[in-house]
Amino acid sequence: MSFEPTRTAALERLAHFVPKTGSDYARLRNHDLPGHPHVSVLSPYVRHRVVSEAEIAQAVLGRFSPSTAEKYLQEVCWRSYWKAWLDRRPSVWTAYEAEVKAAQNQLATQSGLRQAWQDACAGETGIACFDHWAKELVETGYLHNHARMWFASIWMFTLNLPWALGADFFMRHLLDGDPASNTLSWRWVGGLQTVGKTYAARPDNIAKYTDGRFNPAGQLAPAHEVQPLGHPEHPKPLPVSGSDSVDTSLPTGLILTEDDLSPGFLLEGGGASGCGADLAEHNAAVTI
Repeated sequence: MSFEPTRTAALERLAHFVPKTGSDYARLRNHDLPGHPHVSVLSPYVRHRVVSEAEIAQAVLGRFSPSTAEKYLQEVCWRSYWKAWLDRRPSVWTAYEAEVKAAQNQLATQSGLRQAWQDACAGETGIACFDHWAKELVETGYLHNHARMWFASIWMFTLNLPWALGADFFMRHLLDGDPASNTLSWRWVGGLQTVGKTYAARPDNIAKYTDGRFNPAGQLAPAHEVQPLGHPEHPKPLPVSGSDSVDTSLPTGLILTEDDLSPGFLLEGGGASGCGADLAEHNAAVTI
């Protein structure tokens, strides 16, 4: 799996996958197979807005009706939902950063935990599917979405490692790693995001959706033992930030970062505007 970091490559990948965004995607998207033939693998490009969510939706709807491509469009929309959710609750991100630091301090003082963490990151746990995904992530910068959920569940509930260290491992290696979708997805698997609802990695599910490549029977935490990590109340959302009002008579400037390489939305309607605004952290990413 390679990602040429150009807009041309992103548009070519989009055009290639558009015919598969209808019923084929809904039927096959959960299968984690070599080469990832059933997902678009556009998320690294969308993460940095080399291509935008709106462009993807426009291309898909040029081929299929909304009902036919509903599942794929939902996945695109989830990215924006996660971004908006975290943007209005920044303390969740601050708390995650604090948990990462606290867990790293534990690694420095607890040799058993440090060894288990090192084995997990290196793909040396003895759980074949997990070890494969750990190495695939480090080598390619990408994992199928279903594999990400299985991986997170095994990390937390079978290996009993701190969830924040797992989220940090993803953030350090994923080409589409994003503060919103990555953090909140790990929280969702652990029962922190949708309070009390966990995701249990099951051997039969892994065997089915990897077409029998893996079957970790007897190696994973039983579903009844997968208990929520905790359920603190979500902070109240802050008001929506930003304004559409721009004084074009003032000197303006635009700061582009690798987090947002599609500033065209600012230029529409005469607004070269915006400007002065740092566009970092403008979007979220789920794997699509």
